[in-house]
Amino acid sequence: MADIFEEVNEYEFETVTMTAEDGSEVEFSIIDNVACGGERYLLVVETELIDDDEAEALILKETSINTDDVTYEMVEDDAEFDRVADLFAQKGDDYEVEID
Repeated sequence: MADIFEEVNEYEFETVTMTAEDGSEVEFSIIDNVACGGERYLLVVETELIDDDEAEALILKETSINTDDVTYEMVEDDAEFDRVADLFAQKGDDYEVEID
């Protein structure tokens, strides 16, 4: 008999691994994605922090696609970031977007 207190709806997220400038690798879970102006963006959270309600998310922009790899970069332009964050905020039923 199943325990009625078991969490029924556990989420499974796709992940991307980013390589930092120092060569270390960090795994991020993809929360959502959106296309805007011909560009594709991902909303990601560091995988080891996925259960932390206060974890900060990053917005990554797809910059190139090769046969085996997709390259993403953090969105650093403030206007672009605000525009894309607003799209995620409008779309996000399962998460809350707060822009600092």
